[in-house]
Amino acid sequence: MKIRLVAYRKATSSATSETTYQLDLQEAPNISLNYQFSDIKDPATRKGGFSQTFKLPFTDNNNQFFQDWYNVNLETLVFTTRKKFDATLFVGTVPQFEGSLQLKAVYQKAQVYEVVLMSTASTLFSVIGEQRLKDVFLEESGSYIASFNHVYDETTLAKSWGNTLTNAAGGSLYDSDSSVSKIVYPLSVTRDKFYYDPNDTNGVVSNIKRYLRMDQSFASAWNAGGGNLAYSYSVPITQFRPAVQIRAILRLLLGRAGFTYTSTFIDSDPFNKIFMTTANHIEVPVVPTVNANPSGFSVVGNSSQWGAYYFTSGESQTFYATYSPDMNTPSASCTVPNDPDSIWDLTNNTFEKKDVTMYQLRLKTIMRGYNVSMPTLGSLGIRVRAKMYLVIDGNVDYNQSVDTITTYLSQYGGDTFSELLDFTFDISEMPVGAKALISIRVNSFTGWDQDASSSLILGYYTDLSNDYDLACGNSYSSARIDWIGYSTTNIFNKTVDFPSCIDPEITQKAFLKDIIQRFNLVVVPDPNDPNNLLIEPYNDFIASGNIQYWTDKLDTSKEVVVKDTTEMQKKTIHLTDQEDEDLYNKSIRERYPAVNVYSHLKQQNSTNDFATGEFTVDTIFSPFINGQVFASENEELGTFLPNMAVHYERSYETNDGVSTISIAKTKPKLFYYPGSATTVKDLDGATQTYYLHNTASGTTTAYSFTTYPKCTPYVLTNSNTSSLDSTTNSLHWNSTPPLVGNLSVFQYGYDYGNWYNNTLYGKYWKSYLDNIYSQDARIMECYLNLNEVDIYNFSFKDEIFIKDSYWRLLKIENYQVNAQASTKVTLIKVLDTFETAEDCNYVLGFIGTSNLLSNQYFMWCPDTDPGCEPLITGTGLGIYANPSCCINNGGEIAWQYTAYADDGLYPCLANSGSLPVRLKSIYTSRSILQTGTTKTFISNIIGGLNRALVRGVDNTKYSQRILPDVGDDIVIKYKNLTLGGEANIRGESHRIVLSGMTTGNTTGYAYPGGDKQATPLFMPDDSNIIVRVKGVGTVVGGTSTTYPVGASEGVAYYTAFIISNGTATQLSTAGGVQEFNLRGAVSQACTLYIDMNEGALRFGLNDSQTDTIRTWVLTADIDVNEIPSLSLPYDENWALYQNGILIELQNGDFLIWN
Repeated sequence: MKIRLVAYRKATSSATSETTYQLDLQEAPNISLNYQFSDIKDPATRKGGFSQTFKLPFTDNNNQFFQDWYNVNLETLVFTTRKKFDATLFVGTVPQFEGSLQLKAVYQKAQVYEVVLMSTASTLFSVIGEQRLKDVFLEESGSYIASFNHVYDETTLAKSWGNTLTNAAGGSLYDSDSSVSKIVYPLSVTRDKFYYDPNDTNGVVSNIKRYLRMDQSFASAWNAGGGNLAYSYSVPITQFRPAVQIRAILRLLLGRAGFTYTSTFIDSDPFNKIFMTTANHIEVPVVPTVNANPSGFSVVGNSSQWGAYYFTSGESQTFYATYSPDMNTPSASCTVPNDPDSIWDLTNNTFEKKDVTMYQLRLKTIMRGYNVSMPTLGSLGIRVRAKMYLVIDGNVDYNQSVDTITTYLSQYGGDTFSELLDFTFDISEMPVGAKALISIRVNSFTGWDQDASSSLILGYYTDLSNDYDLACGNSYSSARIDWIGYSTTNIFNKTVDFPSCIDPEITQKAFLKDIIQRFNLVVVPDPNDPNNLLIEPYNDFIASGNIQYWTDKLDTSKEVVVKDTTEMQKKTIHLTDQEDEDLYNKSIRERYPAVNVYSHLKQQNSTNDFATGEFTVDTIFSPFINGQVFASENEELGTFLPNMAVHYERSYETNDGVSTISIAKTKPKLFYYPGSATTVKDLDGATQTYYLHNTASGTTTAYSFTTYPKCTPYVLTNSNTSSLDSTTNSLHWNSTPPLVGNLSVFQYGYDYGNWYNNTLYGKYWKSYLDNIYSQDARIMECYLNLNEVDIYNFSFKDEIFIKDSYWRLLKIENYQVNAQASTKVTLIKVLDTFETAEDCNYVLGFIGTSNLLSNQYFMWCPDTDPGCEPLITGTGLGIYANPSCCINNGGEIAWQYTAYADDGLYPCLANSGSLPVRLKSIYTSRSILQTGTTKTFISNIIGGLNRALVRGVDNTKYSQRILPDVGDDIVIKYKNLTLGGEANIRGESHRIVLSGMTTGNTTGYAYPGGDKQATPLFMPDDSNIIVRVKGVGTVVGGTSTTYPVGASEGVAYYTAFIISNGTATQLSTAGGVQEFNLRGAVSQACTLYIDMNEGALRFGLNDSQTDTIRTWVLTADIDVNEIPSLSLPYDENWALYQNGILIELQNGDFLIWN
């Protein structure tokens, strides 16, 4: 039969359909075809079929298709070697190969085109090349389509959790086929203070509402109070980042490459509800927006001096000046000053924080002094203080400073000097929309020559101005702010630029390769449409095949080679995601390196001494690890929202043992979302409301929510409660449970045994690898007499019966088209038994969804009857198996039970604490969670700088705090040894810094960090406390002439308390005993009053003057000792019931034997 080659392309560049071209072959064409399923030495590599190169002559038909490409002086219109063109090779009317035709070379002397045929699947990767994943949205015009862009406002989150999210043009973003939105906003936390505490109190108000509980009434009250309180207690609604449906991205990618697909797997649950997080590469808590000003900087300056002070005196002087820039447009041959976003109001000398990513303001100016000196040679120097004040409603609030910087100039003598003042202000905590100005105060200087004129100039121009980078040397100052130019003010009510949310470093090839390998997908061209790809997991693919009987096709004249698969095995199988910098991935890496990367699977091949290397997969994702909503920065308090599983995308940095919250570049992650939101419940099952906030123009607005998206690596419904069991599908490589398995959305009990049959490894990879690593695995190389019909009909999913065994095709090598010759094929044996381990004849058996008997022993079925119901009555044989079966499944052999020892069978205890090295990585991640707490993972990280520095022998990962955590606190935790029966003592020694303010003679109080709403210092029952506090009160305002601004008074007090049965008794005079008072020549005005109120220790501040305003700073040394014997006397001879319980009387006392 005649061999024909048909190719297809557009006849002209403007054509709307393809033209068929019958290409001419050489007179006796020698065309060899190769078909390959996968490289058995590296199953991660997917290769399609291809031909050996063959040649086409220069004929009119061929020249017409190739458009005389050999003529280098011609400009071809359509044909190019850089584009794929579909082609089909026929023998008669029977297709032999469908794919793409590629021109490799032109031999001008021989007048032939050298070409090769490649399968459609193999050309997919060559088509996408190294294109970026974000470019699936790229149009030929070079702009990005906006179909996934959407407005970010208070409704965006909830809409994305349901079916009503639309793009900016109003088009639906809901995938009705999958019953899920294409864009979902998981609660991936990137900011601090994501807390919910229904018992929140400041010691005065018992139910204050901060953070996730701050409703509009509290926000408005704090807004009215001025300053940053409402903003400080807010949980920004704009901190979250969009996630995109994997299916939607995959469809765009394939469509852009010119392919369609058919896949039950991709279009069905759970795959169609798997999402990829985005914007992980952006190291700020915002996402890109469209039409945003990308300037990202503001620089203003001065055209002349902006502050001057002239005097003639030898007395110490003080000089104030407000920074007042007057230049905001570039000067000649320079790009600065420049303030394109109008950050500065040059009329009122204020700037506005317009973007959340504005973290610093740097002010540089030159100060010139003439005949100016510090007072004495031994003094600190001329003191220059730069202070930034908030401006509220046009008025400077001198009680609300953003940052203060002080420096000293060592200038002694009357020489003229010029000094660069370089101040970097921290404006990270300044609310978006707030305004501020900068005030400079210079003091502690005099005139050197008392009879001569002296002057200080701020904003002095010298030849050094250029060296100091003061606006190219053309300005007398420079005030610069830099930020990420994603948004002009705040992304709230802006349109999210979704293509920019995808990490530009991720390629389409890397993304596609990850998805194919993660789910062990087979990608083959559709026999009826080469541009349509058939995509299914390996197990599903081979299950849909037919049986081909090819025994009679075996060429017995040639050698049949049967091999073990040992040369194709690796020493280690290691399936893992990427390491990452988010809260849990980083803390696990640093604190539990044995289980890093979380959810990885690592197996050692102990049966093949010749195996080397490691079998891995190429991943771009890191594990998505759920956390809980904490009550406060003290993670020991746990959660009050037991069915709310969130994710912490933020990171942290640790310096000198202190961790601070940070935002780092992280990897994208995969999670499953069921398509509709889950109602938030409290510990009693009642629906709870939480609030997210937006701050604009200094006003904080609260938005309420009662639902959240249950985004997890587990395939769960949106039910308020769920239970993980052995039937739960997981996006982890192994049977890794959640860190917060105690949450009611998981209810993971750590007691149901092995469940990795539904993990990525168990569900998609285990049977595939078993066929390679099994002791019964075999490879056969033989020659078969295949004809054109065999080639047309075969599929890699078919089972091939040859002689007495079933095989699967791996390769067909150099099939000679239309030649009467046998063809070399490589096959792998089909294994029908369940492979579990060497010398293991059993597989795990189930009764219902459980594979444990009494939550202790694994149940088994013979590998010849893997679907049996384990026999657990009578002989109880269903709990007995070979010891290797037990070890392979992470159990501990119960050698003491010998009923079937003669048969080599023993029971197997599940979830043992001691695991073999081979499988330790599979189960160790479970063993570290047995306590049901996540404290050890993130201890002292959640609160950042709000955590104390803790040392002492009682500072273990399981110890509990006695006093609440305070940032400005140093703690020694101690306990006594009770080996000799001594009474138990456990305590903490604190040194805490507190601050407060008094106005007139009204009592004020000192608080940790000066925060009136801070958690009070509650003292435990059955304890004694001794306190010594010293501090200083300084006048900062008022009208007193006796106690002017700057007047200070040092005081010290001590006292002690004993607390028993809920009653606190002070062991000194009320308020404490004064130790000393340091005040100079004036009368004492300052006293302290230390007492207990509602169980909390308080530090009262008293000023006897009615016309002063004071700030106070205290350092309190507090020793707290918990002594249980205060309630139950030590070593008493108690009367007991028979069950050992103390006999308690009606009045609460306990009976003592006389």
